[in-house]
Amino acid sequence: MNILVIKTSSGMAMAAATALDACKFEEIVGTIAGDDTIMCAVRSVDLTIALMEKITTLLK
Repeated sequence: MNILVIKTSSGMAMAAATALDACKFEEIVGTIAGDDTIMCAVRSVDLTIALMEKITTLLK
């Protein structure tokens, strides 16, 4: 429940995960990127919800 999965365009997950890491969000413990999917390990369930809101705001 404290894992956030993010879908990207094909081939873009590593770049997006690198950008997430560069943001140094305190909520994120670590990221793993595949081809089009990122898995973010988050400190808690509550912080997962907060992180989803932060990312959604950034993408608007």
